[in-house]
Amino acid sequence: MTINAADVLDGLELFREFSYAELKMIGRFLTQIKKRQGEVVFAEGDPGDHMLILAEGRLSIFKGGEHGSHLLCHEGRGRIVGEMALLDRERRSATCMADTDCVMLTLNDGGLQQMAEEAPLLAYRFMFNLAKLLSRRLRRTSGMLVEYLSA
Repeated sequence: MTINAADVLDGLELFREFSYAELKMIGRFLTQIKKRQGEVVFAEGDPGDHMLILAEGRLSIFKGGEHGSHLLCHEGRGRIVGEMALLDRERRSATCMADTDCVMLTLNDGGLQQMAEEAPLLAYRFMFNLAKLLSRRLRRTSGMLVEYLSA
């Protein structure tokens, strides 16, 4: 079963400023993948070149440390995961595992390049919104770090 990418993107924070027609266009550059419960989506240290949008299911994100792996968070439908790798193509900073059967939309470097060539304004707006999302996440993480250090 193939999902309608525009329906998945519609209403998500990253895509709020896009019309449904624009979401359909963005959907042309996305690929659908499925993972079964318990499968690793990507592992810490893996090469990174794509981001994921969780369409169905639930994921867990783990970070390795001196004393083993630590659960960072659970992610549900509509969450964006791995977006830093799309931008910097660095190795994955955490492990992502499917808690349930999952359906995800992926945008890889090639899809982003194709979007930039075929619809440059759309690609610019997407990247600008992604930068705002990353900025919000960094501010939230900085706040959490301050609270942790103050405790």
